[in-house]
Amino acid sequence: MKMLSGILIPLLVLLAALPSWAQVAHDGSSESHAGSTGSASEASFSWVHTPSGTLSGITVVTCDATSATHAGTAVDYGGVALTAVSGGQASDTAGEPGSVKAWHLGSSIPTGAQTITVTRTNNANVMYAVAAGQTASSDTATHDAGVVLLQEDGTYAEQSVTDGSPGSNSWRYAAAFSGTDNIAVIVAGANSTLVQNIDFGNLGCAFVRENSAGQGGRSIGFNYVTTSDDRAVVHVAVKEVATAGGDAPSNCGALMLLGVGGC
Repeated sequence: MKMLSGILIPLLVLLAALPSWAQVAHDGSSESHAGSTGSASEASFSWVHTPSGTLSGITVVTCDATSATHAGTAVDYGGVALTAVSGGQASDTAGEPGSVKAWHLGSSIPTGAQTITVTRTNNANVMYAVAAGQTASSDTATHDAGVVLLQEDGTYAEQSVTDGSPGSNSWRYAAAFSGTDNIAVIVAGANSTLVQNIDFGNLGCAFVRENSAGQGGRSIGFNYVTTSDDRAVVHVAVKEVATAGGDAPSNCGALMLLGVGGC
């Protein structure tokens, strides 16, 4: 019994000292415009995003509710430029055209409340944007190989979006332009939560987040199967950046010292 206690007590102490599992967590969101009026006929538009925690990532999706030729040309957060997500623009080219484009900043993020500025083509295109912040134990990046687009006329359903299984949990987002007369009918799917939307009358934009973080292919997105309509939807996963050893941060190394396998 003494020998068993001599093993168990240090083991329990070590387990209690382990940090929580590393993962990306959704911090909160903000939108560029409320009501039913977006940005038009101006060179840029901006708003203030106030995070709850210290951000390791900020994702912005710009929605052009007028054209498949996206009017948004750049986004910055507190003066630091975001990068357009590779393959992260979805477009609808016929009928009621529109487009959505994803942008992300995963390092050197200014702390506290910051102004987000979208630089755009100064034309009559109506635009709107949503920002979502993430906390994590390292820098973050989008998993560009896992981006899923829905384009042209069709219905809406959640899509399986992978993060490449980096070794820690990631977070997924989806944004939509819709030609529906009532954006409220474009609802979040069973594994998603609607966080922002805007209705321009006969067009609209919406943004959802995943309900909880996870690895691999996970469902995220919208649900509307009543009728086919103009749509442009982008789905993307935000993951922790790999460490020098090639894996995203986790507690596997500490657990392996305890003889726990399967990390």
